[in-house]
Parts: sequence; C-alpha cells; structure tokens
Amino acid sequence: MDTGLRFADVLIIEEGLFTKGPPRVETLSFKSRDLSRLKGKALEAQMMEDAREALRKYGETVDIRRDSLRPLLRESSQVPVSRVRLVYEGGALMIKDVAEMDLALNKVQGEVPGVEVLFQ
Repeated sequence: MDTGLRFADVLIIEEGLFTKGPPRVETLSFKSRDLSRLKGKALEAQMMEDAREALRKYGETVDIRRDSLRPLLRESSQVPVSRVRLVYEGGALMIKDVAEMDLALNKVQGEVPGVEVLFQ
C-alpha cells in the first residue's frame, strides 16, 4: 500500500525573519547510479527518468509534517519547492566522456525544467 509519503534526501528550509509568506524550500535527491557504462540515448533516457522522478517526488509542493520543523513554517505545512537538485555520485560511477555527459545534461535541463542536475 502506497501512503504517498516521500522523503527527500535533503530538505533545505531557508529561515528568513524579514520575509513574508512561506519559507524558501529546496530539495536534493542523491543517486548512486553507475552511469559509466551508459552512452548516447541510454544515458539520456536514464538521466531523464531520474530527473522526472525527482521533480515528481520532491518538487512543486511538499507537506512538511515533522513537528520539529513546524516553527520554521509561517503559514501552512504545505510549502512550494523553489528548486529541486538531482545529484549523481562521482568516482567510479561517473560518466567518463565529458562531451557525452554535457549532451545528456543539456537534453535533461531542456526537457525537465525545474530540476538542476549535478555531479559530485
């Protein structure tokens, strides 16, 4: 049974004493995926799916239910997400061909706006 609950790897809530409205919220999703063996369309497809999943799960609006975070929320537990970041682990899992990585990255950034893709 799917409860609909999602837990971002990292949730950033910007505290601003002098701003009105909901706090600025960002989410980060970390992926330990072996991209070193993928090329061309297969690489693009995997990155596209990961970016769409990050946006679907951690983008748009989140409902922050943790009691310890309630004091940071001004109005409602429902807050808009201003930025979603998808972070791929580097090292041995990293894409070896930088040009190939740039092509896939540009494709993803163009087709899944609202998700910033980064590599560690």
